[in-house]
Amino acid sequence: MATTYQLDDYVPFGSALRGHLDAPYIDLVEVFGEPNMPFSDKVWNEWAIRFTVPDDDDLDSDEIYATIYDWKESHPNQSRYGEYRWNIGGRDHRSVELIYEALGR
Repeated sequence: MATTYQLDDYVPFGSALRGHLDAPYIDLVEVFGEPNMPFSDKVWNEWAIRFTVPDDDDLDSDEIYATIYDWKESHPNQSRYGEYRWNIGGRDHRSVELIYEALGR
């Protein structure tokens, strides 16, 4: 069984900044689709993603949630043009690795 992912608007309690990703907005849209989370007072563009990661024996799997988001920008388009430093959030240390893997990095 391979690792799979899909957008999911559930963000578990206790999610925190885990790392960063330098990438253009369009690269994230090509892989994950349009941002699926609503605007907030500090975030304009956010993806919430659920990864299903098989155990070593392929008999069971873990669900790992990750978010990719901009932070405290003055306008929603500020992170949509050119290379941007995105925040990666999650509860599990594997969140960053899974985002990079999905992007082929």
